[in-house]
Amino acid sequence: MSETQKRNGEEVVDETLANKKVKVDATTTAQQTEVKDQQCLLTTIEKLDLVKKELDVKKWESNVTIQDLITSSLDKNDRDAFFVADIGVILKQWIKWKKNLPGVTPYYAVKCNPTVGILKVLNALGSSYDCASRTEIETVLNLGVDPTRIIYANPCKQISALKFARAHNVKLMTFDNVSELEKIEKFFPEAELVLRIAPDDSKSLMRFGTKFGVHIEDCFDLLEMAKEMNLKVVGVSFHVGSGCFDSIAYDSALTMVKSVFDMAAKLDMKLNLVDVGGGFSGSNTELFETFTKVIREKTAELFDKDVRIIAEPGRYFAASSHTLAVTVISKRIIKQEDNRQHPRRTSNNMRQYNYYLADGVYGSFNNVQFDHAKPTPILLKPSNKQPTPCTLFGPTCDSIDVIARDTQIPELKIGDWLYFPEMGAYTTASASSFNGFCPPPVYYYCSEVDESAL
Repeated sequence: MSETQKRNGEEVVDETLANKKVKVDATTTAQQTEVKDQQCLLTTIEKLDLVKKELDVKKWESNVTIQDLITSSLDKNDRDAFFVADIGVILKQWIKWKKNLPGVTPYYAVKCNPTVGILKVLNALGSSYDCASRTEIETVLNLGVDPTRIIYANPCKQISALKFARAHNVKLMTFDNVSELEKIEKFFPEAELVLRIAPDDSKSLMRFGTKFGVHIEDCFDLLEMAKEMNLKVVGVSFHVGSGCFDSIAYDSALTMVKSVFDMAAKLDMKLNLVDVGGGFSGSNTELFETFTKVIREKTAELFDKDVRIIAEPGRYFAASSHTLAVTVISKRIIKQEDNRQHPRRTSNNMRQYNYYLADGVYGSFNNVQFDHAKPTPILLKPSNKQPTPCTLFGPTCDSIDVIARDTQIPELKIGDWLYFPEMGAYTTASASSFNGFCPPPVYYYCSEVDESAL
């Protein structure tokens, strides 16, 4: 064998060894990645375990019904109303979010339900936060959340709150008018600004366009003013409204966002963030998947891969996690034909009832007034009686404290219990202690979840 052949042979051997080394390195890298993933998983689970201990979360076995759970709680406390909160619902919603919007970072809308339980569970999962006030920012920071995981998503900020945000390095924030730019220029010029636009929100139950968002034809001027003030605009946000029922709202809004990106490019401004807001259903999976499909496809079509996509889900995580249990504290029999109070002897076919519950619209049922909610009462103990007409009132001495009119349920006795599902969104957040009736306590449980999917 010639020297050249030897060299070639050596080269072949070296090349073979090199290939083996590459394969070994690739295997090692894959193993390291797997170990790192396992460590991340363990960290999340460990954080959740700590939160469960802090909240005294009890396990919710699959063979136990919500009725069983509420009934067992009645023996352990003397409350007239309380929440059963299932953090397992939040975990399942997180898994569903990751599956449907893997490239979209959730910034939980604290206003929806600011109870410490929800905030801590989401923090353990690694959520970011949408805050609208100094108090909300302070609450989230006190959980140990990094300020880079907060967006101050109120286009009209108090000066004191703006100063607080600056002092705590909460830079990301929205704006939609000249006055806000002037305020930010004076009190927080280092802020990273997100221009909130006003999309078509006619496909939603609660529309925000009358209060927030700049019209598309005014965006260029606002961007130009921000540039002249040496302020840093990093992205665009919108909110299609709460209770959105048509995916076309997201499609058209994202098209508007792209036009603002193009305006910014003409001003030599580089935008790198899109905030798709909220409006996601917590219980309608089909609707959620329809919305998320549009968001995935439209953002991929319109924006470069280096553009960060975030969202501000609130009720998506909170709504289905809470069930409210409440007792009947009083009862009146009403003569149906003329709405007068009627004596006990009235025949059943002439009766309707007023029931007074231990919680009302000044408390957890404020969602009736503020969120277009129509709470559905369910009897804790099933009844064979025929439903009768009734009105459900809250406990306060105010006549507007009405939970539901002209509903029908089987006749109840004082001391009977009702429960209301889907009571986690915009309930505790606005509850007051009017008339001395304090908001109900929250008891935490965790239904079965595949935690390996977190």
